[in-house]
Amino acid sequence: MQLLNDKELLKFTGEQESQFLVRPNDLYGGVNEQFNNDGTINGDLLPWSKTHKKVGLRQGEVSLWAGITGHGKSQLLGQVAAWNLKYKKWLIASMEMLPEATMSRMVQQGAGTNHPSDEYIRKMLDWASNRLWIYDQTDTVKFDRILGMVFFAAKELKINHIVIDSLMKCGIRKDDLDGQAMFVDKLCWAAKVTGCHIHLVHHVRKGEKESNIPDKYDIRGASEIIDLCDNIFIIHRNKSKEIKQRTGQYVDEHEQDCSLIVAKQRHGEYEGLFKLWFNSESKQYVPDPTNQVMAYHI
Repeated sequence: MQLLNDKELLKFTGEQESQFLVRPNDLYGGVNEQFNNDGTINGDLLPWSKTHKKVGLRQGEVSLWAGITGHGKSQLLGQVAAWNLKYKKWLIASMEMLPEATMSRMVQQGAGTNHPSDEYIRKMLDWASNRLWIYDQTDTVKFDRILGMVFFAAKELKINHIVIDSLMKCGIRKDDLDGQAMFVDKLCWAAKVTGCHIHLVHHVRKGEKESNIPDKYDIRGASEIIDLCDNIFIIHRNKSKEIKQRTGQYVDEHEQDCSLIVAKQRHGEYEGLFKLWFNSESKQYVPDPTNQVMAYHI
């Protein structure tokens, strides 16, 4: 307590914090951009054109990708990464999949087939080698190591997007709500300090029926996760349609295979649901029921 009353210490601390004080006219560039962007969404885009004027992945933000186990969170986010590799650098820390499995799925999505040629595999891997990094850990990794990896990737490798898959693999007990909140708070701080966009994969509670579409309040763990993350995306497979297909019942092909719900977008106006269809051969989520594979140019 004596140190806190020390005027010299307070003066030193104040001088350190003064670097974060800005005047309104220092903000002209950013404010002017808000009013003169001709309707263009700030940030990197998702693969589907119908999202382009509604959703952006902005610098210095954290996006939570949530859903029930087995509903395709990692698969859909991998497609977002593969589509964006042409424009930005990505790092995928998937502690639930071997690096070879992660890369194989992205090759399949890029090729648009589950039987890509050896020539395409080599071409894709060579093309991605200066655009994509994979964190080769398939065990639980303590969150301080994750934060260190984030800082190195953003500062030294100039990575633009970092995927952490998933929160449950970051060494925090599921009943440690304070620890979860602190870790997500640190991720938000790291994103702002480095300017990268961090994607955190997480689970939602399984409801009474798996066919019920969850909302952001169904997200597991600390409530602060919802408050702290800038964007929340929820992925939900249409299990009812899948059951009808398996049992030979009538299926309306215009009924979506997957719902991508934008449940929160702090710096964007849009919140709502996008319908997607799944192409099993390519493992791509496509924007309409024609099920045509999207082109990935490498």
